[in-house]
Amino acid sequence: MARDVSSFKDVYKKAVQGNFPDKITMIIGENRIEFKLVPYALRYGTNPHQPFSAYAPLNNPNLSIGNMELLKGGKAGLSLTNLQDMSQALNILKYFNRPACTVMKHVNPCGFKVETENEPMDKIYRIARACDERSAFGSIVGFNKKIDAAAAEAIMETFVEGVIAPDYDSEALEILKKNEGTKKLNNSIRVVRISNMDKIPKYIGDDISGYYNLRNLADGSVSIEAPFLTRIMSADDFITDPMIPNSDPAKNNGKDFIVKRQPTEKEMDDCLTAWYLNINVRSNGIVFVKNGASIAVGTGEQERIGAVEQAIDKAIKKGHSLEGSVLSSDAFFPQRDSIDTAAKYGITAIVWPAGSLNDSDVIEAANDHNIALMATLERCFLHI
Repeated sequence: MARDVSSFKDVYKKAVQGNFPDKITMIIGENRIEFKLVPYALRYGTNPHQPFSAYAPLNNPNLSIGNMELLKGGKAGLSLTNLQDMSQALNILKYFNRPACTVMKHVNPCGFKVETENEPMDKIYRIARACDERSAFGSIVGFNKKIDAAAAEAIMETFVEGVIAPDYDSEALEILKKNEGTKKLNNSIRVVRISNMDKIPKYIGDDISGYYNLRNLADGSVSIEAPFLTRIMSADDFITDPMIPNSDPAKNNGKDFIVKRQPTEKEMDDCLTAWYLNINVRSNGIVFVKNGASIAVGTGEQERIGAVEQAIDKAIKKGHSLEGSVLSSDAFFPQRDSIDTAAKYGITAIVWPAGSLNDSDVIEAANDHNIALMATLERCFLHI
C-alpha cells in the first residue's frame, strides 16, 4: 500500500523543541564569556528533526546576529541553516562600503554584485540573482544598505527564504509582508533587520577579543580557532609584480620569473571583490567576477583545476560569458593548468595567494597568455 508523505512538508514550517539552557558560560583560559539565548524565534537545526539553540554574548554592544530583529517570520522563526547563511552574508558584506548584495545558498555565495555605475538597489539585486538563478531559489539575500520599495518588489519576484539588511523603508516592509498568512509566493519570507555589520572584525590588526571559531568533531571533541582576518585592506595591498628567482639558469634564458602585465584599475577592483567573496567560499574555491558582479563560483572541490572547471561549467550552462572577467583562487595553483584553462575563456587577471613549488610555471603561464597576476601572500581556505 502506498504511504501518503504529503504531510512531511509541514515539518519545514514548525519549530522543534530542544532541552537547552537559557544561559551558557564558556571559559577559555582566563576568559569567561557569558551567553544568553538570542532574542528571536528559532525553529530547528540543520534538519527539521534536529533541535538546536543559539546564544549571543552578554554585554557586547557590537552584536549583529545576536541582536538582530526578526520583523517577519512567523512563530516558526529561523533555522540553523538560515543563521549560517545570514552569518556568511555578513562576512561578505562587511568588506564593502558601496551598496552591495549577496545571494547565499548552503553557506556559499551563489550571486553577488557591488555598485560600479551608480546602479539602484533593485538592479544590484537582480544582477546578483542572475548569476545563478537556479541556485537562488530558496536563498538568503543580504544587503549592506537600506532596502527601498523597488528592491523589495524585486525580492518578491521569486521564492526567497529570507532577507537581511540594516534597515527597510516603510513601503519596502509593507511589500515584504504583503503575502503573510496566505499561500502565495514568499508568504513565509523571513525579514531580518541587522546592525553593527561594520563592527565585525575583518582585517589583520582588528580587535578579536572574545571572538572564537568553535567546531565540534565526530567524537564530541572541540576545536578552537581565531577568526579569519585578511591583510588585503584595499587593492593596493596586492603584489602586482610577483617574482620567483630562477634556480635553473638553463630555463627562461637564465632570467627570473616576473609577471609582465600590470593590471588595470578596473581589474584590480574586480580582483578585490573576487578575493573578498573567495574568503567566504568553501574550499577549494574559485570565483569569477566582472564589473563588480560574480559570474560563477566553484566551491567544495577536492582539486584546484576541478574548482576552475566547475565554475566555468556553471557560467556556460547559465548563459554567462567569462570574456573580460577576473579569477580569484583561495589557494595556490599546483600546476599551470588552471591558468591555461582560464585563458581559453578570456580571463584577463587573476589573484592568488602564491606559495606553490610550481609558482614559476604559473607566472610563465600568465605571461604566455598576457594575464595580469596578483599575489595576496595569504590563503583563505574555508572548511565548514
